[in-house]
Amino acid sequence: MPNDWKTYKLSDLTDLITKGTTPSTYGYGFTEDGVNFIKSESTNYDGRLDENSFVKISEEAHAKLKRSQLKQNDILFSMAGAYLGKTGIVQKQHLPANTNQANGIIRVNESKANSKFVSFSLRNPILVNYVNASGGQSAQPNINLTDIGNLEFKFPPLKEQQSISQILSTIDDKIQNNLAI
Repeated sequence: MPNDWKTYKLSDLTDLITKGTTPSTYGYGFTEDGVNFIKSESTNYDGRLDENSFVKISEEAHAKLKRSQLKQNDILFSMAGAYLGKTGIVQKQHLPANTNQANGIIRVNESKANSKFVSFSLRNPILVNYVNASGGQSAQPNINLTDIGNLEFKFPPLKEQQSISQILSTIDDKIQNNLAI
């Protein structure tokens, strides 16, 4: 790697690392329509969110679950369950949206890093294997928010991150188009 790539902890590049909330904790259930609620089952190892698996919560529930309200370019990171480290980037068309406690919410500080580049870095098979191998040894594997924030990466300067992520996004889009055909 070039000399101008520096090592960062994920927490050094973010404005927020938190997790979602369970609506039933606050007395809410799922509804037929309303606000998108993105469970960890919607995340994938290819970085895309499976919109067909979204469920819905009421506007009232969404307003109550402030901590887990999502913004555009938030990265969801599966942190509990059999498959840790699946990701997805929240797009404008997904909003308004909320998520559950099995998803970590990573909000990248765009003046420090490119959210797509961070997402590609989180999708690295070496990192995914590491996360799955180090997940807690309880009945349900998990990784905590501190461990997510302590993940280390070598990142190039911001402009280079943007260029790399644009190229990789174009390749991802071509793969998705080919799969659709």
